[in-house]
Amino acid sequence: MPRLRAEQRKQQLIGVAVQVFARGGYSGTTTAEIARAAGVTEPILYRHFKNKAELFVAIVHSVSRSTVEHFEELIAGETDPIRRVRKVCAAIPDHIRRHADEYHVLHGALTTSRDRKVVEVIKEHYAAMHNFFRQLVKHGQDAGAFRTKMDAKKAAWHLVMTGVGYATLSLNLDIIDRATITETIDEVLRGMKQ
Repeated sequence: MPRLRAEQRKQQLIGVAVQVFARGGYSGTTTAEIARAAGVTEPILYRHFKNKAELFVAIVHSVSRSTVEHFEELIAGETDPIRRVRKVCAAIPDHIRRHADEYHVLHGALTTSRDRKVVEVIKEHYAAMHNFFRQLVKHGQDAGAFRTKMDAKKAAWHLVMTGVGYATLSLNLDIIDRATITETIDEVLRGMKQ
């Protein structure tokens, strides 16, 4: 395997770890398995990540960053609050499919890991998602499109929980069709409107 620069190697290890964690779960995967799959030794892996938890943290930070950036790109230039929410919610299925392995890793660890670092970074991830949706709701309230008496924090958690539920079901069962997604978005918006 060719020698990579430090940042390239780090990104390569993250990519391989996502695939290995997605197959074996966070708890069921060892650093030896990740190193072997990456074609390096464990000491090389440990040069970039102190332990398995630190590698998991890097994966979650990456998916958090890419998710928020993707959502922000979707609404850039869009001023209508209803279209903003609709665009983001309608894009979630494709986003989840594109990042299926990352979400398998994240949601699998969410339900099985008791590692303090793992739980904390998952909390950070959902806090970032909540913050994004809270701002989306608040923008709609400020623009007069959404009920001002609605608690923006609770409405944002409703959107996050709906997204997590969709992701969990679609990644494992693929039972929700596009028409149902559209109808669900309409129902959520109906409840938020003035």
